[in-house]
Amino acid sequence: MKILLTCIFSLIFPLIVSYKMSVKIKRVVEGTGLAEGPHWDERSQTLFYVEIYANKICRYNPEDSVVTWAYTAHGPVGSIVPVKDKPNTFVAGCSKDIVLVTWDGENNCTDLPVKRLTTALKHSQGTRFNDGKADPMGRFWTGTYTERGQELYLPNQGELYSLDSNKVLTTRVTSVSISNGLAWSLNNKLLYYIDSPTRKVAEYDYDLLTGSIANKRIAFDLEENNLPGIPDGMTVDSKGNLWVALFEGAQVIQIDPRTKKLLRSIPMPAKRVTSVVFGGPLLDTLYVTTAGYGFSIQNEQTPADDLQGGSIYEVKGTGARGVPANHYKINL
Repeated sequence: MKILLTCIFSLIFPLIVSYKMSVKIKRVVEGTGLAEGPHWDERSQTLFYVEIYANKICRYNPEDSVVTWAYTAHGPVGSIVPVKDKPNTFVAGCSKDIVLVTWDGENNCTDLPVKRLTTALKHSQGTRFNDGKADPMGRFWTGTYTERGQELYLPNQGELYSLDSNKVLTTRVTSVSISNGLAWSLNNKLLYYIDSPTRKVAEYDYDLLTGSIANKRIAFDLEENNLPGIPDGMTVDSKGNLWVALFEGAQVIQIDPRTKKLLRSIPMPAKRVTSVVFGGPLLDTLYVTTAGYGFSIQNEQTPADDLQGGSIYEVKGTGARGVPANHYKINL
């Protein structure tokens, strides 16, 4: 009888686990543009993100499903991060500048003023800041790429920077093609970074006190794992695994950077998945941003070729949890 029960349990247990871990995907914000840079704000329990070529900062409130936005004439907005201990204040990569903005998030704003903090150290026509995040010490990390018409991007013309609390900009990585995802290991000893056209997630030794990085190696290779698309934005969960959005790959993947193994793939309704972040009161809801058209399109009036793209998706039931997001620290 004991052997029989053991056999039955071994058959049923995977089904129980599968049921508990069943993933549910829901579109919570409809759109057809280029949504990016999601940031979960624990203080307000809302999701901030950007509409890059619409020049907008947006906020989604899961409580009432209301989206508010602020438009700036300064140019495309690549990312936004709240400033620590300064309510309604954000640092953002905007065109080729890093700027400071003030917005209450409650009301739409048709002309959001910006205060320029600094400009990309290497830039030309078509250069703009893309993805960005704050590190555990409160530095703002963000990188660039240079758009050039039908060429989509100019190879190796971008850079990755960090901006400290005194507004000093430091170049961390050169010869970048499309600067994208950023994440730090739970022990604050590693930086994970994505230069999208490489189709790889890179890993660097990271010095918490100085922000310096060294000894680049590959934590995950899409080519070796036969995965489509290019890696875009990413986030880290409470177990140190990375969640990576695959642009043109129609999925979000979870990887273990320590073993370089693919743990799972979650197919998404949109083919151009741009970024991911964990949110919700327990940080167990995965928010996924997507694009309705390619990154080379610089006009929000351009018709989308993926009507499922450009929307924000809510993914529940992954069994994973995120970690609280860092804020930028600034001396004003």
